[in-house]
Amino acid sequence: MGLLNRLRPKWRHSNPDVRMESISEVEDPAILVEMIVTDGEWFVRHRAFDALREMNPDEAHLRRLMRESEDEEIRRKAVKVMTDESEIERVAREDQYLYVRDAANHRLEELRTRLWDHLAK
Repeated sequence: MGLLNRLRPKWRHSNPDVRMESISEVEDPAILVEMIVTDGEWFVRHRAFDALREMNPDEAHLRRLMRESEDEEIRRKAVKVMTDESEIERVAREDQYLYVRDAANHRLEELRTRLWDHLAK
């Protein structure tokens, strides 16, 4: 283990397995978002997204993912849990990935028809 790895937090460790293990210790959703946006390993990004989703993140975190993540699947997952219709409309119009735009259109339909309201009762 190098000196830099000893000085930095585990979530920034050079070994992806260490970063993966550190996810369960992260309590700040902003750190998880940073991992999702910047980590080079897909399995770390997706595990961090799962942990973030369990925290019920606010829309600002999800918007950052939609604007900064280059991972198409992360973008699709994020739009599926967003509730800000104006941001979802932007994604449906402008996202670079057809798959994500389709997910955004589907999410808008869910929100507008209140498809899942019966589960909240």
